[in-house]
Amino acid sequence: MTYDVLAIGAIGGLAALVGLIVFVAVGLGVYAIVRRAVTAHEAYQQRRQLLRTCRAIDALGTSKTDH
Repeated sequence: MTYDVLAIGAIGGLAALVGLIVFVAVGLGVYAIVRRAVTAHEAYQQRRQLLRTCRAIDALGTSKTDH
């Protein structure tokens, strides 16, 4: 009977450990996906801002009195 209790305890402990490892792995995976999405969004926003700046500079044109 004692070995049965130890075996069940060992199986339970291993199951808890595997569950914790899976939880951490999924959490890190979700974090990586969210981080990539945020980085891509920031890059997109920066490109849009640079495009607006270039268009504003182009809209200024050149003065006819410039040599």
